[in-house]
Amino acid sequence: MADNFSEWSGGQITSTYNDSYVQARNKLADLAYAGRFDQALELIEKNDSPNSWRLRSEEEFASRPPTGWTILHQAAMLPSSDLSHIERLISLGAYRNLRTLDTHETAYDIAKRQGRSRDILSALKPVYRRKLDEQTIANLQRGLDEVIYSRVERLMNEHKFRTPPVEVLLELQGMHFWCPIPGFYGGFHIKLTDENKLETESFCRVAGGSGETHLIDPDGKWKCVASGLY
Repeated sequence: MADNFSEWSGGQITSTYNDSYVQARNKLADLAYAGRFDQALELIEKNDSPNSWRLRSEEEFASRPPTGWTILHQAAMLPSSDLSHIERLISLGAYRNLRTLDTHETAYDIAKRQGRSRDILSALKPVYRRKLDEQTIANLQRGLDEVIYSRVERLMNEHKFRTPPVEVLLELQGMHFWCPIPGFYGGFHIKLTDENKLETESFCRVAGGSGETHLIDPDGKWKCVASGLY
């Protein structure tokens, strides 16, 4: 697979990460919630975290699961943001196609609901490098979830890991994610093929021959096409 990819960080609980990372990530969430976007942008440029959302402790997760609101979602909603903030966030890699976990809205949906300006709406409009219908996207998402869980179900449940959204994959220039899985010592390369299939290559670095390749068809059916790799 090509090297032009984006890394997906889907862990949702604080125990997955070290203390300094958790503090930085939740500080960014605090700044975004308060509408302090100049300071939030400084922190993003320092930590390279344009798509993070607030983490919860494992105890909090059951009653207060993460909302999945990134700084771009907050900037879409709050009047303290302006077009320059939003354009800078996008230039730093903020995903326009990413939906919140609680309301299932993109930043564009939120901005439209809030009556933001035409320029802001134009900047936030979702981007699809390839046009797929909603059913195909849903099928591919279901298949991707099944493939990942078939490999690392225990770790997915332990870390309350959010699987990479296919909608976001379609926004990426190379339509290619690297998705490291906490505790797996490896992860999944996920790419959309020319035939509108998802190809995943997964491996654990400390287990020789652990590599597997799966293909997910546009109808959501999938199969392992290679194993014992690396």
